[in-house]
Amino acid sequence: MPGVERYGPGEEATRFDPGDFILTHRMRPFAGLIRVGEKIRFRGPDAVYAHWSHCALVVAEDGGLVEAETLGVERSPISKYQSTEYHLVRLGAAFGPDGRQRAVSYANAQVGQAFGFLAMTGAALFLLFGLHLRLMRRNHQICSGLVIRALQHGGLLPDADPAVMLPAHLAKIYDVRP
Repeated sequence: MPGVERYGPGEEATRFDPGDFILTHRMRPFAGLIRVGEKIRFRGPDAVYAHWSHCALVVAEDGGLVEAETLGVERSPISKYQSTEYHLVRLGAAFGPDGRQRAVSYANAQVGQAFGFLAMTGAALFLLFGLHLRLMRRNHQICSGLVIRALQHGGLLPDADPAVMLPAHLAKIYDVRP
């Protein structure tokens, strides 16, 4: 059964299982736009999920992450998030070793790919107007699309559409509340 652990500023997880992921709340301008769009789509009891503006996949036992940033897909240490809040989503035994390995392999293979500005535009149009437009360039990634595709390579979330999903969608699926 998946579990969620909160880490506030100055706190850091010490044990990591590759294939798990984090959700975080950033204060950057681009993150603010993501949250505005999420707040349009996530209302009522789902509004709490619009808190999240970024996600990354854990790819190493030392807390190494793979994440899609505006400069492209990169590998980062978990310590990057020590000054902010993040929640570690532990997928547990339901995500077996083979699935985790496939998810991590997929994410690692994406390092160096470009950021998906076109995909982000498509996700924004979905959030603002409900239009399911899959605007993508091959191998360009946004953070949530990267995490969802990695989990799909591992056998999870087969019905999820990474082209139109943002961090709030992952938060809702795994009930990650601030």
